[in-house]
Amino acid sequence: KYTPDNGDLVKLLYQPLLECAVRYDRLTGYFSASALALAARGIEGLMLNGGRMRMVVGCTLQQPEVDAIEKGETLRAQVDRHLAASPLNPTDPSMTDALELLAWLVAQGRLEIRVGIPCDGKRRPIPAEGLFHEKSGIVEDKTGDRIAFNGSLNETEAGWKRNWESLNVFRSWVEPERVVQEDENFAVLWNDKAKHVITMDVPAALRDDLLRFLPTSDLPARLKKQPTPEPTEEPVPETAPASTGPSIDLRKSV
Repeated sequence: KYTPDNGDLVKLLYQPLLECAVRYDRLTGYFSASALALAARGIEGLMLNGGRMRMVVGCTLQQPEVDAIEKGETLRAQVDRHLAASPLNPTDPSMTDALELLAWLVAQGRLEIRVGIPCDGKRRPIPAEGLFHEKSGIVEDKTGDRIAFNGSLNETEAGWKRNWESLNVFRSWVEPERVVQEDENFAVLWNDKAKHVITMDVPAALRDDLLRFLPTSDLPARLKKQPTPEPTEEPVPETAPASTGPSIDLRKSV
């Protein structure tokens, strides 16, 4: 478990993990510049390893939007309209650099994003204040070792320092059942099989909004001066396989 007493979460956890990674699955609460920038922390290592990332982003509709769906409006149209009403608006250079990196990854086919909408047991959209209050992710290295993390935390630097937040970390070679649970939970959401979440591909308008941050040069600022290998050609499994042997990477990172 990590708490503010341990120090900088990025240096302690995200960077060491993602320097070993070839797969990174992530849940994040909102499609906003700040939320995406937080999810992008430390992913340079993943990219330099030729890795891939999948992200499910929460989309919470308001009551008038849900009412419109009940009157015949399609869910896709309402989600498109809802997300288009709040275009990405970075507030500082580091946030812009994060969006530039994510846009480049989308264009390269190395980042896939889907949107999750809360629903009731009959798969009808419902209004909600937030979907993924718990932040979670799964990281896998080239040997099949995995680390999963989760926690109901405020990941901003200010939130991490001012509040008593915590993040739980599980290792496949120590707590395999907890890692499998997180992996399966992500797979259920990704494949639109959750009972209380509808998952769909990111709307074209939203993808275009992110792609407007594509770098004007060949590489995004956060990857310049670094080698960029070709992405791995092996498909990303819906759930990662069990560890196939000792890892020289993740087992040394935490």
